[in-house]
Amino acid sequence: MKNHFLRLDRIAGQMNAWLLVIAIGLGMLDLAVLVAKCMPAMTVTPAATDTGGHEHAIVSPSQADNSRS
Repeated sequence: MKNHFLRLDRIAGQMNAWLLVIAIGLGMLDLAVLVAKCMPAMTVTPAATDTGGHEHAIVSPSQADNSRS
């Protein structure tokens, strides 16, 4: 394992620092996408879709026009 680190250090010393940063960033992005694809889809809880008893506050345009006459 130590040989791998020495080899990686030698290669990184020859590379441009910006290329190394971009390579690490792309690797992290790839890892994040892999983790996101492996996780199950999140479900919407009833509390998030509940109107909380404020049904009377929602008025459609057709109901608003009818109430004036």
